[in-house]
Amino acid sequence: MIALIVKDIAALKRTLLFTIAICIALAAYGIYQNVIFMIPLICAMIPLILTAIAFGFDTKSKFEQFAFSMPIKRSSYVISKLFFSFVFGLIGSVCMFILLIIQNKLPVEHIVLISILTLVATVFMSAVQLPFMLKYGAEKGRLVMLITYFSIFALSTFLKEKSDFLIKMTEVLNRASMLIICMGITFTGLALIGIAIKSSILIMEKKEY
Repeated sequence: MIALIVKDIAALKRTLLFTIAICIALAAYGIYQNVIFMIPLICAMIPLILTAIAFGFDTKSKFEQFAFSMPIKRSSYVISKLFFSFVFGLIGSVCMFILLIIQNKLPVEHIVLISILTLVATVFMSAVQLPFMLKYGAEKGRLVMLITYFSIFALSTFLKEKSDFLIKMTEVLNRASMLIICMGITFTGLALIGIAIKSSILIMEKKEY
């Protein structure tokens, strides 16, 4: 799996550096404008782009035909495609935790929940596109990406227009058990990610090269 990850990083070296620069610039703008929820949205969108480009490289070079003629597990190939989403999700999660701690407007328990949700949501958005990419290919799978991008931008607009959203969310959390909410959302997200990964592996196992 490590070799597959290194292969994707090497293939996307220039794109990755450019994307990271854009990500930093947009995150800085979000912090400057006090719209810190731009950070998890950016961290969710960037891996979608990188993963799509990586699939494009694999298709163009016919990497799958070469890779699966060797003892490479198809499950390892699928999981390796979530590397970027995990890394950017982790970065977004840490950034959200630090910024919300600095702002000191929410209880630590709520900040931890938001940080966990950032990581789970980022990985989920990338995982949900994998079955479509693997089944229909990079070209047709881009339709799923467009829908995902639209959803992210719609959510970004909603959060920007509804400035009291965070306050209302906090009030809801105050009326419920933080532990139950955190565990419920986390396990639901992980279950959906697991289903997406399993579906992707089944699709790969049915393919013939």
